[in-house]
Amino acid sequence: MSEKQTLNKISEEIIGMAAMKAALSVAGVNHLSETLTDNITKKIAGKDTGTIGVKISKDNEGQTVIDIFIVADYGCKIPQLAWDIQSAVKEHVFKIANDKVSAVNIHVQGVALPKEHGRDNE
Repeated sequence: MSEKQTLNKISEEIIGMAAMKAALSVAGVNHLSETLTDNITKKIAGKDTGTIGVKISKDNEGQTVIDIFIVADYGCKIPQLAWDIQSAVKEHVFKIANDKVSAVNIHVQGVALPKEHGRDNE
């Protein structure tokens, strides 16, 4: 592996971690959902990528595109939540990696229902 490939890999990992941290900091995000790539990597290679629910890619112009897979809290407004996540991720990635993000795509994988107090799961 060349030095340039190593630097790009490290850079993508840093961007992924920054995006994950920013998304989890937004109120209304219950947790991040594993992507198909996360599952395949875990099953075949036996290792965790460290960035669950985040996919980093490049567009045709070579700019960074981030896909985030979330499970939202019940009762939150999904459009506002998506906007807040996009803003937080773009800002956080720019601060950490000094890399401009061309797009942040939010994929809502589900909604987490609130736990009822006083009832046991049967």
